[in-house]
Amino acid sequence: MVRAGRTTPTYPLIAVVRAAALVLAAAVGAAGCEATAGAPPSASARPSHRAPGEHRDGHLVFTVLALRCGLTAVAGTHSEAQPDGQFCTARLRVRNADPAFHTYVAAQQRLVNADGALARPDSFAMAVRRQHERVEIGGHDLIEIEVWYDVPKRARVTGLRVTGDRDPDGYLSGATVPHAPDGVFVPMTPATGP
Repeated sequence: MVRAGRTTPTYPLIAVVRAAALVLAAAVGAAGCEATAGAPPSASARPSHRAPGEHRDGHLVFTVLALRCGLTAVAGTHSEAQPDGQFCTARLRVRNADPAFHTYVAAQQRLVNADGALARPDSFAMAVRRQHERVEIGGHDLIEIEVWYDVPKRARVTGLRVTGDRDPDGYLSGATVPHAPDGVFVPMTPATGP
């Protein structure tokens, strides 16, 4: 092809690829329309079910991603520490299932021992790992966080008791959101060692 005295190459392969992409896009679009044309509209864009492993308390939905005990130290960017007994750490995913802000509080998440004893998070280990004590979670957002505990060396951990918020049920509601009075017990056998 010649334009204003310059020769520009033609690329027939590019034209073929573009045409194929347009045909493919049109086919996918048409298939999507046919698949949903006869389906009734859904009542809600949000799923009404919970995934396995999710535990709801208040507006917050918890998933315990990992639980590990028998750790002999904790290290961070600015400090390190040894436990009085052994460190246990839990990695949690916390999802706000409501459109309003709700607050996650680390101190309310307790480790459960076989004898029923509850351990609160170790504030120094949490500071070493730079984990927040409180996190305000936006509407329909989620966070992942570590919680660190210092428990006796012979403690036999059986799970975690997670606790959500105690906020009003809704924007104009004076009633507290449904919740378990002492949080929700999540049974779990911890992995051991570093």
